[in-house]
Amino acid sequence: MHFELAPDPDFPVPAGVRLRILGKDDISLLVDHLKSLDAASLRDRFNGVTSLSWVEDYARRCIRPGTLVLAAEADGSVVGVAELHPAGADSAELAFSVSEAWRGRGVGAALFALIVEAAWSRGLDSIEITTHSGNDAMKKLARRFGTELRFDTGETFGKISLAEMHMLDQFGNKRSWTPQAQSRRSSQKRKAD
Repeated sequence: MHFELAPDPDFPVPAGVRLRILGKDDISLLVDHLKSLDAASLRDRFNGVTSLSWVEDYARRCIRPGTLVLAAEADGSVVGVAELHPAGADSAELAFSVSEAWRGRGVGAALFALIVEAAWSRGLDSIEITTHSGNDAMKKLARRFGTELRFDTGETFGKISLAEMHMLDQFGNKRSWTPQAQSRRSSQKRKAD
């Protein structure tokens, strides 16, 4: 079963990319994606050096109840993944990977917007992010979505407070991330059509 998702209109995906939830029948797609990442991307995703056998084992354990895995697919392959892992009663940890050829094209931002909305809709209070200090792409993306970052011993820690969630739209303007604002935007779009 495939659960395809509509991208946030402020964070569109490139032509030919579709967003969807990965389920237990999609484990091999996640394995293939993670194993296809270049060395720098693997280091960024797993916050250090790791072996491909460990990555494969991780991917096989990743899709399970309570964990949400969103994927961006193009031409039958996963080109980006956002993972939301439980990290307590009211929080979750966020993890990302985007294939090198798809970076800078909006895939990460589209996945980030959807995973934040999913966390908010699950009633979570916050999302946590941990990465190494050199992962500039993740830090930039996290800041774009209102993440408070702090640095400690070569690592970067981030927290998104969902109760006060705001994001920047595609033009760099702050927007409110509330059900009412989403509803108004949808209503305005329907009226314009």
